[in-house]
Amino acid sequence: MDIRGSSALVTGAGRGIGKAVALALGRAGAAVTVVSRTASEIEGVAAAITAAGGRALAFPADLTGPGSAERSVEAAVSAHGGLQVLVNNAGVGAHGSVAETSDETWDRVIGTNLTAVFRLTRAALPHLARSGGHVFMVSSLAGSNPIAGMAAYCASKAALDHFAACLMLEVRQQGVKVTTIAPGSVATSFGGAPRDDASWMLTPEDVARTVLDLLAARDGAHLSRVEMRPARPQKRV
Repeated sequence: MDIRGSSALVTGAGRGIGKAVALALGRAGAAVTVVSRTASEIEGVAAAITAAGGRALAFPADLTGPGSAERSVEAAVSAHGGLQVLVNNAGVGAHGSVAETSDETWDRVIGTNLTAVFRLTRAALPHLARSGGHVFMVSSLAGSNPIAGMAAYCASKAALDHFAACLMLEVRQQGVKVTTIAPGSVATSFGGAPRDDASWMLTPEDVARTVLDLLAARDGAHLSRVEMRPARPQKRV
């Protein structure tokens, strides 16, 4: 895909991986719609893209709310004349045993990490299919590696992985690529405060660079899943 001049929508774009991806796409010449619940964060990201000579729209939205997915897609299409790239990055985590997990926590994790992705992707597909689009699902190695105390999060990412694989089979003949990116430990504040020593971790920019590399792949090559790990993980004591 020629990134320059394309339209991209990135969720969870106010911080961490989403912010890094949005900035990378903007610097590469895409017109970016940045979506997050926190308006001040995405307004800063949009301003940074604009200051670098790019085009950006900040669209505050809680994607778990009724109609918010559809409105987000409509905003991107209206602002930038279409939609070629969708980056489903918004996600939440939760710590606690299954016995301690409330209905509200379970619904929040599944609603954000899976149901909102389904709704947003469904709304975007007609636009993506018009121009050979690309959908990115930012998943996690937790989707294939169970973690005690994180059942809701692991379950949501495992379901996301399977959803992405089914979607890929449905839309690839329409020229739409679907890629799941499953990082391991990334140096962000996701799930709490940053660790004291994050030097061994992946960075959000590592994931952003991967998105750009995948967009640059030949149209006839479809990389459907990428797993990312720190090159030298911290040794467990």
